Amino acid sequence: MLRSVINKILQPSKNTNAYYCKALQGESSYNICINCDMTISCNCQDFLGDGHIGDLSKNTFEEIYYGKKAQSFRERLANGKLAIPLCARCAELQSVTKGEARLLLKKVKMPHLAIMVENTVLCNLQCRFCDRERIYNIRKKKRMSLDDMEKVAKLLHRHRIGAISFHNLGEPFASDTIHEELALLIRENPDLKIYLSTNGVLIDSTKKLESCLLLEHMYFSIDGPTQDILTRYQVGGNFEASFRNMKSVVELRNARGQKTPTVEWKYVVFAWNDDEEMIEAAIQLAKEAGVDLISFAQGGSPEEDCISRRYSEAVYFQTLGVASWRGREIWLNTP
Repeated sequence: MLRSVINKILQPSKNTNAYYCKALQGESSYNICINCDMTISCNCQDFLGDGHIGDLSKNTFEEIYYGKKAQSFRERLANGKLAIPLCARCAELQSVTKGEARLLLKKVKMPHLAIMVENTVLCNLQCRFCDRERIYNIRKKKRMSLDDMEKVAKLLHRHRIGAISFHNLGEPFASDTIHEELALLIRENPDLKIYLSTNGVLIDSTKKLESCLLLEHMYFSIDGPTQDILTRYQVGGNFEASFRNMKSVVELRNARGQKTPTVEWKYVVFAWNDDEEMIEAAIQLAKEAGVDLISFAQGGSPEEDCISRRYSEAVYFQTLGVASWRGREIWLNTP
């Protein structure tokens, strides 16, 4: 499947025969990631490590971003070639003319909208299509130290980066110092907006629950309305724990009179969890938990029969809630 996508992209139209990357241009609000071993990747799905553009233990963020590796990626794209195979399915890839691409090479700016910060690559799940051992092998260490996080906090302050996604290839709450990590970031950047994605199982202490109130937005990845359905993909997951902890975050936030974090149930749709009754059950449970919204996104898969056809073809999904960058979403509380 990936090869056919790549071949299609490499067939330029009459008007475009070059590319540029929004992340490497400084236009993205997501896909430059500081990994837990202080390497930097140009995208959020760098499972093989070929998107590494540098190491903060050796160079500054500026040196890495304007450095030889990142610039070689930009040059390849400007010449109509993919920098790495993953570019083919990355939302940051943009088609332009070669003339436009050459001009853009002279207008690269530092990321300023937002970046990603991966505090740990450890995860308590073994999701169906996740090669966890391979992911571990591309990291020199599996968690950031608090000294590392302080360095990141100062980097964000120096470059006036106003938001981060505090997740990537691991489960953020697998770190037992997550509260201290978030507090460090906010101490250096009081107005920082932090977005975090979790499977919810490891919010297993009062301190971790309290740390949720430091966030702007929480995504709870719960891919089914029951334990049996959830674990078809999220192997090792615990529906009861995830749902209970999601509800607890809402209750604590409301009890403190806070407006944040916005709490979102993120439901990834596959062929086994796309039945209308399952979707309606999840929506009802979301209402019971008091979350602000529930969203539905189509799951990708190397196995063709796992992809939901209903999601892209059924009228039910096409009219479910409203369209969003993720797919479809239903707001249960007015934003």
